[in-house]
Amino acid sequence: MANESTRRRILEVSVELFSKKGYDAVGVQEIANECQLTKPALYYHFNSKAGILEGIMERFIEPLVEKLKISARYDGNFEETLQNFAYCYVSAGCNNLPLYTMMMSMQYAPPMSEFNNAFMKHCVKINEVAMTIFNNARDVLGNMNGREKQFAVTFLGMLSFHIYTYRFAEDPKMNKNEVNLLIHQFLHGIYS
Repeated sequence: MANESTRRRILEVSVELFSKKGYDAVGVQEIANECQLTKPALYYHFNSKAGILEGIMERFIEPLVEKLKISARYDGNFEETLQNFAYCYVSAGCNNLPLYTMMMSMQYAPPMSEFNNAFMKHCVKINEVAMTIFNNARDVLGNMNGREKQFAVTFLGMLSFHIYTYRFAEDPKMNKNEVNLLIHQFLHGIYS
């Protein structure tokens, strides 16, 4: 149990440091110091900084992707599906702003960087989940005309921007009402 709590602490501290300073600016020694571990003790849990990054993906990002898949199940009600997905995505971002900030910086890191490569397969999965919502609603929204990807990317961008604006809020949360207003605004643009 102590090993698991130490691993989790290393991952949480790493997320915090990577989100504040950037992946390349943080060394293993700094992570060890923040965790009050020796470098060899940290290496007992993770064999490298890249191993820590992969641990972050496994511990935090993969479960998020699975939650988003569940939230995106389409039952014929497009608006409700968007609301469920949006609330899941926004809640995850607002509840763990350092992780969200790190995810956003990973997307825009140099394409050949270790940092970018670690996240891109997960980013693609998140985009595919959003695309699925719009693909499933193709018959409901007659004006898609092959623009499902455009709508999905715009939708994710809108949600991401709103999470980003909450970074400095005292209580960075969006309730379901606020999320539903976002969806209403988004759908108004699609339906027009």
